[in-house]
Amino acid sequence: MARSFKCIIVTAVVLVSLLGPEALAGPIFHDTFESDLSAWTGKSGGAHNGAIVPDPLGGAGNALTFTAVNSGGDIFTTGQAFSLSSGRLYRVSFDFLGLPGQVPGGSGGFAGLSQGYPGTHMWYYGTNTTSGAAPILIDDGQWHRYAYNFIAPAPVVGNTVRLMFEDFGYFGYGIPGDAFFDNVVFQVVPAPGAVVLAGLGSAIVGWLRRRKAV
Repeated sequence: MARSFKCIIVTAVVLVSLLGPEALAGPIFHDTFESDLSAWTGKSGGAHNGAIVPDPLGGAGNALTFTAVNSGGDIFTTGQAFSLSSGRLYRVSFDFLGLPGQVPGGSGGFAGLSQGYPGTHMWYYGTNTTSGAAPILIDDGQWHRYAYNFIAPAPVVGNTVRLMFEDFGYFGYGIPGDAFFDNVVFQVVPAPGAVVLAGLGSAIVGWLRRRKAV
């Protein structure tokens, strides 16, 4: 028994050394909008139209909305942009609530990444295809959870990004305050080996419990 347990520990140490600490990295950034918007800024560090309000559906907690429509990004993560590892897989996830009654043709909530602010944009989620965003944010008056995986660009393109959100106004048309975001998370997607480590950890715990029972 003692030898078996020793083999398990040695295997775990070898896996950790091979996978590195990045395999188990936690969230790089998260915000539940329960206090303030100190983690966010407007274009080039200027003003923005973001505002924290109670959940419009009466749920617990607050959410992010906008007091005016905008384009080219409205609110960006502040401070130093996230420095990414080229070729590494990352994930952005958030909750979105869109109220029905959007102006046809291009208004509504949008989410994306920006290299600089305003900088070069990559709109990965929107209520329509404006700016190339995928039209999958649903305006049905209910909260929905969305997630987007992306591979960090090569250094020649630039490897620092900011999260950005907006209530987009199509040529000035739009309804401010009808798009809400909450529970924003930006994280490294665990390497496949992390799953192996998790399983190995469970096996060790189970073995110890069985050994103690005996």
